[in-house]
Amino acid sequence: MILSKLAIRRRITFSMIYLIAVGFGLFGLSSLKLDLYPNITFPVIGIITQYEGVGPEDIENVLTRPLEKTVVSVENVKRISSRSTAGTSVITLEFDWGTDMDQAEIDVRKMIDLVRDYLPDDAGDPVTFAFDPSMQPIQYLAISSRDLGMAQLRRLVEEQIQPRLERINGVASVSIQGGLERQIRILVNPHELAAQGLSMSGIAQVLRMGNLQIPAGLVDESEEEFSVKTVGEYSSVDQIRNTVIGNKNGIPIYLKNVARVEDGFQEQRQIIRNNGKASLLLLVQKQNDANTVQTARAVSKELPKIEAKVGQGIHFETIVDFSTFIVRSINNLKNTAYLAFLMAFLVLLFFLRNIRSSLIVAVSIPISVILTFFVMDLGGLTLNIISMAGLALAIGMLVDNAIVVLENIFRHHESGVSIQQAADEGTSEVSTAIIASTLTTLAVFIPILFVPGIAGVMFNDMAVTIVFSLTTSLIVALTLIPLLSSRFLGRRSGFKKPSESGPLGRFLYRMEVSYVHWLDKVLQHKRLFWAGVLVVFVVSMGMFKVIGGDFLGKSDQSFIGFNVERASGTSLASTDQTFLQLERIVRENVPEATNIYSSFGTAEGFGAFFGANGSNKGRMMITLPDVGERDRSQFEIQDLLREKFAEVPGIKVTFDDNSGPPGMGGEGDIQVKIFGYDRIVAESLGEQVKALMQRVDGVVDVQTSYSAPRPEYQVYLDRDRISALGLSVAQVATTIESSIKGTVVTKYREGGNEYDVFMQLDRPFRDSKADLENVYITGPTGAQIPLANVAKIVAGDGATTVFREDQDRVVTVSCTVSGRDLQSVTRDIQSGMESITFPPDFRWEIGGTAQDQMESFGYLFLAIIAAIFLVYMVMASQFESLLDPFIIMFTIPLALIGVVWGLFLTGTTLSVTALIGAVLLVGIVVNNGIVLVDYINQQREKHGRDLWEAVLIGGRRRLRPILMTAFTTVLSMLPLALELGSGAEIWSPMARAVIGGLFVSTLLTLFLIPTIYVGLEQFLLRRALKKGKVTSARIERPENLDPVILS
Repeated sequence: MILSKLAIRRRITFSMIYLIAVGFGLFGLSSLKLDLYPNITFPVIGIITQYEGVGPEDIENVLTRPLEKTVVSVENVKRISSRSTAGTSVITLEFDWGTDMDQAEIDVRKMIDLVRDYLPDDAGDPVTFAFDPSMQPIQYLAISSRDLGMAQLRRLVEEQIQPRLERINGVASVSIQGGLERQIRILVNPHELAAQGLSMSGIAQVLRMGNLQIPAGLVDESEEEFSVKTVGEYSSVDQIRNTVIGNKNGIPIYLKNVARVEDGFQEQRQIIRNNGKASLLLLVQKQNDANTVQTARAVSKELPKIEAKVGQGIHFETIVDFSTFIVRSINNLKNTAYLAFLMAFLVLLFFLRNIRSSLIVAVSIPISVILTFFVMDLGGLTLNIISMAGLALAIGMLVDNAIVVLENIFRHHESGVSIQQAADEGTSEVSTAIIASTLTTLAVFIPILFVPGIAGVMFNDMAVTIVFSLTTSLIVALTLIPLLSSRFLGRRSGFKKPSESGPLGRFLYRMEVSYVHWLDKVLQHKRLFWAGVLVVFVVSMGMFKVIGGDFLGKSDQSFIGFNVERASGTSLASTDQTFLQLERIVRENVPEATNIYSSFGTAEGFGAFFGANGSNKGRMMITLPDVGERDRSQFEIQDLLREKFAEVPGIKVTFDDNSGPPGMGGEGDIQVKIFGYDRIVAESLGEQVKALMQRVDGVVDVQTSYSAPRPEYQVYLDRDRISALGLSVAQVATTIESSIKGTVVTKYREGGNEYDVFMQLDRPFRDSKADLENVYITGPTGAQIPLANVAKIVAGDGATTVFREDQDRVVTVSCTVSGRDLQSVTRDIQSGMESITFPPDFRWEIGGTAQDQMESFGYLFLAIIAAIFLVYMVMASQFESLLDPFIIMFTIPLALIGVVWGLFLTGTTLSVTALIGAVLLVGIVVNNGIVLVDYINQQREKHGRDLWEAVLIGGRRRLRPILMTAFTTVLSMLPLALELGSGAEIWSPMARAVIGGLFVSTLLTLFLIPTIYVGLEQFLLRRALKKGKVTSARIERPENLDPVILS
């Protein structure tokens, strides 16, 4: 081959090229960003709109439905789901994968602008954002203080700490959750107000008009120009108290005459505690292109400095730090890669029995990996757990080509030619085979790149990384291996003859002889052998139902997160008592916990999208030591807490599914979604589904999306009466809203900060139905009309949360799977659903992780079929034959046998990662067949061997390289299969699938491929003889085989 010949002749030149390439690779490694997951653009846009004091069903009607109707027309929208809770509307738009999300976000905003004027005036503006993993906080920090109250602490954080953290390189923003915010509160006495003949809307108008600062133009005086502005803003809270709001009989009426004006705080809607201390939560988000680990380390380094400088008894505690999880996972995969390298080297040493030749092959691993880092940096990839897993998987495969080349170089050298000639001829002889085998391995990743959904996107980095590494290993095998062989190996470095070998050499020799004897016998009884393989294959395929299926492996993340919900209408104070009890249970039963975080109530900003919202809802997060530093697994602790929490009455606890990154709760392993408008009917069906799930073995944490109805007062207006009194429905509704819910009437500025001036009825006048009936509406003549005169107030029940999907109401029943595989449990639930009768206008479907699993399995099965066709076409092109690739393709069903038994014997279910391993196997297992068939063809075409002899010689001479490549790959994946280190649970199914498939395929390939080759050739030659195309051919086993072949 020209390339290898050039490398041998120009050793210095190629050595310099490799040194330069290694330098670039090391530079690329230093430039690669560390992240948990690849740069993924999820096709999701969220819309959050807040409207304080409004119930869920009203939120649905005035915010959610109008917004849904307008954004549904945006191009490429796949699904719309929404959640309407008290005061908040959250809409999630899912787009087709591959959609330009920047343009989609622009289109969504345009559509929202069309309906903005039709939304309630005092509702917040809809906030849109495209979901991006980088928007998730990289750190959750709790801050508390010994000396400051929560209001003072919040102000300190806003004024000093938040700006300082946001100035750190790589930090995009720091959001604050919890604490108390200053607010000027005007608490009105309705009786005093009515006595003066005033209205709350009138007071609001006076306050707004009396708190202005208006530019008034310019004045030219002499040679100077002065700007003019009217300064009419309030300069103190006393000025607000003493605002004249009316006049009665010539006597001014001051605001303080009808209301209490307090310099206080907003009503507390969220409470946060960390390790039992009242705290604020800081969510640190990194810039899109920032390095997660470097940014988090910079923030952590700054915290002690802030504590020392600010003082005030403040103290930071880290609740979740994604950088530690990233570093831990990357380090585990690094260690796995090092172990894989060691395993591969020991295999080489075992078969080659020479340290120098083993080192020459082994050197191809680090060089290929280093060159891969350079290409990854050029391609914009990051060093994450997906790409690192790809490298760990590829370690054993990187030496395959080098082994075949080096082994063939030695065979030529042992025949008596010089080492330079052996390096040239030996490389050229196998170049076609190793190029074909590499191309087949690379071809299987093409379908993965086109797999839609999360499975395809997540494993794109793995596919690209393996493609890069195998490509570089091919170049190394064709250039560096012959170069080093020609320079450092002499005759005494080669393979020794059996008579000169030690015990190991004699063992390998006897293995070759035994293999040829058995192959000779199998060839004589090939039909019986085929029948046996067919039976094993059929039985193995039936085992797929036994092993079951899951989506992604659940991993011990040293972190437990769960959501807690109490009955609707539970006050924040009562929920606080519940969380104190839960925190006590955790402290008593999980002494190894390093941090216990609680948050409950209505979150603000970022938390409104990701958190549980409502005075009856909250979340707890428990941080644990690393896996090796504790005696119990995360799942054992979780099961214990589930048992203990069951003893607490009146709560629902839902644990995270542990298949995603820490800190993010899952949506449930299995969901049954019930679609239909009638809430009562939907909830009745939900109860039947809940009962069904609870009867299924392996189901825990059965939850429904609905809760007990929230008590509410429903105000039915008398339109005729309202009209007769000269009022309007809008005027009555607005008065009720401003009286009970309250409203921000203006702003108060002090010290460069701006605070809300908030007005509502004082607490004693808005605590009962009677108070509501006595809300006064001011008539056109100034008469004060009680609400009871124009409306009927009825106590009723209302929904706590209204869920919708694709513009239809939906009720969801979800569960977590424990002790069984996801696929089997899903199948049992689907079977049970057939017994539940649904009304004509209702329907159901499966959702959650089970839906993701079904979709991903479907796509990956298609990817396997596509990979098989691509591999066949690549081999057909290389061999210029349709028959030889057909023979080699029989290695693939052999691999499936190994996959099934590899998973079954290790107690592993079929998962997305296991299927990715199966796709990878399609490209790997054919390599042994390619090397074997190519060498047999060479024996027949170049050396004139008969069919039987060519097959036996080819089998014997390719046995050692086939076993070497197989065992280096198998043993290098063993550390990953053994789940050494945290996070390895996700990748172990892939490694076990590859190990099982490659092990079984290799052993059977050594016999099946020769028998099929002989069988097809005999059939074709007999046919040719019959048709007279050939006159003679030796197609049967010679009576006297060359004794050299069998000895």
